[in-house]
Amino acid sequence: MFITAINALAVIAAMSRPFAAPDGGGAGGQDPAGAGEPSGNANTPAGTDPKQTEPSFDDMLKNKAYQSEFDKRVNKALETAKEKWDADAKAQADEAAKLAKMKADEKEEYQRKQREDALAKREAEITRRELHAEAITQLTADGLPASLADIVDCTSADNCKKSMESVKKAFGEAVEKAVNDKLKGTTPKTGGGNNSEDPFLAGLGIK
Repeated sequence: MFITAINALAVIAAMSRPFAAPDGGGAGGQDPAGAGEPSGNANTPAGTDPKQTEPSFDDMLKNKAYQSEFDKRVNKALETAKEKWDADAKAQADEAAKLAKMKADEKEEYQRKQREDALAKREAEITRRELHAEAITQLTADGLPASLADIVDCTSADNCKKSMESVKKAFGEAVEKAVNDKLKGTTPKTGGGNNSEDPFLAGLGIK
């Protein structure tokens, strides 16, 4: 049963992406061996629906290059699925062994704690997503990059508020430093005793 499920997953994963064209099998229509035979499309009569002349999956696998690519994907999918299955099976076996050594009251308390931890974890993830969305909204409203929300601590409302303040302050200081560095590197132009207006300073409202 396990092998059947794994095979099904492997085939789906292998077919989820298009095959890479074999070497020499590009727009020229040549086969991988370089035999120089034109593709089937070149011999398609005018007015014939190309979909009706497309090769079947079995026909494609007769091409060694396609068969090799398919085998690689299937083997990789099988390997990944088996590793996950082995890890899950070991975790379940360890859990069963741990429970077997417990008394009835200890087992009940342990399982209750497991349920509480799982619930707390789900609630924490929901809170994090909600606060992250709120942080994006607030940053956008303040004219700041929404990407700053990724470095905001969204584990709780209080942590999010304090983190937002720190992020805004740090970002503001960085912008201020960049502006000051720009001003220091700007040389006023003079001519005929009148100072020319610097467009950068004018944009900042500085004369």
